[in-house]
Amino acid sequence: MRGERKAMSSYGDSLRKYIKENGMSVRKLSIETEINRTLLQKYLSGERLPKNLEEVNHISRCLMLSPAKQENLIECYNRSRYGEKRYEGFLMIRDMLKGLTNFRMHPVAQRESGGNDWNDNAGWDGGAEIKESYVCMGALEVENALRYILKKQSRTGQPWKLQLIAQPEAGNLSRIILSACTGQNVEVEQIICLDEETTEGNQNIKTVYNLLPMLFGSLRYQSLFYYDKKDAHINSMSLLPILILAEDIAMICSYKMDEALVFCNTESVNFCRRQYQQMKQRTSLLTPCFRDDVTEWMSFLQNFMTDLAVAEICIGSIPCVTYSMDESILKEILCLGEEGNQCLMDVFAKNRGTFLQASDKKAPINIFEESGLRRFMETGRSDEYPDDWYTPISPASRLRMLEAMIAMAENGYMDYVMVSPENLSLDPNLLIYVNENVVFQYHQDNQLSQYFSINERGVRQSFREFVGFAQENGWLYDTAATTGRMKEILAEYREKF
Repeated sequence: MRGERKAMSSYGDSLRKYIKENGMSVRKLSIETEINRTLLQKYLSGERLPKNLEEVNHISRCLMLSPAKQENLIECYNRSRYGEKRYEGFLMIRDMLKGLTNFRMHPVAQRESGGNDWNDNAGWDGGAEIKESYVCMGALEVENALRYILKKQSRTGQPWKLQLIAQPEAGNLSRIILSACTGQNVEVEQIICLDEETTEGNQNIKTVYNLLPMLFGSLRYQSLFYYDKKDAHINSMSLLPILILAEDIAMICSYKMDEALVFCNTESVNFCRRQYQQMKQRTSLLTPCFRDDVTEWMSFLQNFMTDLAVAEICIGSIPCVTYSMDESILKEILCLGEEGNQCLMDVFAKNRGTFLQASDKKAPINIFEESGLRRFMETGRSDEYPDDWYTPISPASRLRMLEAMIAMAENGYMDYVMVSPENLSLDPNLLIYVNENVVFQYHQDNQLSQYFSINERGVRQSFREFVGFAQENGWLYDTAATTGRMKEILAEYREKF
């Protein structure tokens, strides 16, 4: 309760400051806003919060605050209402949807070592077996050591496995691994800690955000997780919390990756490996991941399509068109060969029925951009399938599908929601489906798209809460406004086609 009062007072403190700056009494503000004076006093003390953002904005207008101060008051209100951790999680989801992280993580050129290279100082020539241990001091030396270990192992040309116990936000670990191992025959396995205090405002969305470069990188990657009190468990007092195992070498590092010990002798490496295996037994699979060659994609459809068809939330720059397709359109566009076409038709027919049954209970939310809908109407392409699997949908069929979307919205089968482009733009390469799992699909340049799913309650909760938060803050339009805009676009393209 004490922590809650402190969080709520953030809004109250800011409001008190602006009242004082404007030379306005609480009594005068009460008259201007038509809000009971006692209630205003409770806002100032942190005992209560305004019921919604509309009331916050009303108070700001009556105080005649500048736009910058209005924005600050809104931010204080959101932090007080949702708590610091939950609010920061919403901002992480916003940044994830905008694509501010470079998920592709292009290889980074190794920095000049200035004569402090492990190959020179440690005497490793890549061929001799060294039975010693090394101390690395400073971020540059730790990075050089790790790069050398990764390259030394990759030079064998044999498949190998890199095992990690490390938080994805720790140091430059992900960047170093991706830049050194991209294109190599390596499988990466990582154990991470997730925060068990999800009711306090989930931190786990931040962990997922920082995992994305690895998940969407050009590596075979698998992550495992366990629950703990994350802040207490992994902090500046933790002694060398990062463990890196690369076949015959073990490395343990500080959280900032500015100090490390490297073990080359068999006894020490085996000891570290036993510790890793004991930890792994306590973990659960976080991110089953695969890439969409035809075989894997068909397997994905058969195992996960039902979840996608009844997804509570679908997010992508282009609206989900699968729901508005009929069998005749699907027959026209597929080009997977007779067997592949029939397989996809069967999956589509099965899940179309599942979707309609599920929609009777709760309408899924489909979030997209107006520009994305226009892109579909102009090109007949959707991000839901790889481009080479189907021919563009004909203009006449596009009109039929948009008509079907509008009908589904009006009948309550689908809750279509457009983003406000000035407040939230969507990464055109990213699709997210939220149901029992959170399923991510990411399209990469000159590559097939990649998928992974996250089965973690806090992450699901964050996405579900984000929708209401984003709508209240004006980042998303409501269903009625979206449906009205879709009708205008339909009329426009009827004339154009």
